[in-house]
Amino acid sequence: MVTLMLCIGVQSGVALASTDPNTDPNTATSTSVVAVPEPVDEQQNTPLPDVTAPPPTVAAASTTVPVGCPPPPASQAVFVGRLDTIDATTGTFTVQQLRSGSLSGYSTDTTGTDGVVVTTAVVYYGRDVKFVDEGQIYLVGTALDVNTGRLYSRVSENTPLFGGNQVADINNSGVVCPTFDDPARTLNLDGSGIESGVLSSLKGSGGRIALSILVPAGLVLLALVTLVLVRRLLATARLTR
Repeated sequence: MVTLMLCIGVQSGVALASTDPNTDPNTATSTSVVAVPEPVDEQQNTPLPDVTAPPPTVAAASTTVPVGCPPPPASQAVFVGRLDTIDATTGTFTVQQLRSGSLSGYSTDTTGTDGVVVTTAVVYYGRDVKFVDEGQIYLVGTALDVNTGRLYSRVSENTPLFGGNQVADINNSGVVCPTFDDPARTLNLDGSGIESGVLSSLKGSGGRIALSILVPAGLVLLALVTLVLVRRLLATARLTR
């Protein structure tokens, strides 16, 4: 009898628990937690410390100009052009291909009889104009002269006079300034430099150089021979008296 009453009480408790008003059977969910084991050193049976990836050590691609250093020179335009005419200081090019930059405002467009637009640009060279030849095709890098408002380029490298800041220890700041290539350079079409040495302006003038050496030497020799003959004639005249 006692056993029967205990069974009835247990069943009643189970029924009451299943009919709890605070429990919604539709929303009841079961969650299971899976423990992730820590990495363990199998040889010493000790947990390993967390490993974090090191920060990247790749240097930035941009170049920062230190404080106190001049900024890199700016290029106005780089183009491939045929040198049509030259004067004492400038050269006029027919632009065949614009590589970079812009020639807007510094070039002239003309339409030919065949309807083709021809772009010409005048570039200031100064004394370097003697190193370029008419009819040749060059790779021309130009910059803008803010004082005159015209394009300029060089053939020879722009080197500082008297050693620049190396003389008299002008630069005492200790800052090492980066060096940049001069964008205003005129090169051969293959990218090589144009010969701009002292004797480069004498190319094609071999005949004139030879004449300039031989003619004075011949005149001096003729004068010596004439002097010797005159002295001998005078000596002969004295003996015949």
